[in-house]
Amino acid sequence: MPSEQHAATPDPKTEQILAASREIFLELGYAGTSMDLVAQRARVSKTTLYTRFPSKDELYVATISAECERSGLHFAPDTFDDVPLEEALRALGRRFVDLIWSEAAIRMHQSVTGEATRVPQAARLFFQAGPEKAIATFVAFFERAAARGLIKTDDPAFVATQFLATMQGGVHCALMLGACDTPEEAEREAYVAKAVALFIRGLA
Repeated sequence: MPSEQHAATPDPKTEQILAASREIFLELGYAGTSMDLVAQRARVSKTTLYTRFPSKDELYVATISAECERSGLHFAPDTFDDVPLEEALRALGRRFVDLIWSEAAIRMHQSVTGEATRVPQAARLFFQAGPEKAIATFVAFFERAAARGLIKTDDPAFVATQFLATMQGGVHCALMLGACDTPEEAEREAYVAKAVALFIRGLA
């Protein structure tokens, strides 16, 4: 069974704040969210909120990061050392699609995209806290796989970005546009299995 590194469990007040901020950022977007509203929704004092998150930017980054942590997208490079490569990629692929195809992630992505030209800071923070960290984690995973002789590549960063793009697929675009329903469990499993098999052949 793979062992994973997790961030220290947040204290109850921090969990309350992050739960409230997640709801509000989804409802109102970055621009429409205020620290006062988060404090009210979380039922904490402003002092408690600002002690843990001195600015809205820091709260936004923490909210996105917490979502990625819950989905298992932040993991140590050696987490899957005892698992065959294809099995590891299928597990990671499922984690990734379960997050980015989720209703919450789609709503957040739609909000960020809609605000990008008006509030570019929100888009930049979203990318740094979510996609950029996920990409770095997968780059480290593929660097280790290459060092162990499991894959042949001189560009693990390219392999990582292509893997994530393959997992994202056309489904993500359709979900963003409201053009399809969220895939069911069996559909997700089948999609990831086919995508990983194709990806593995490309690395052979």
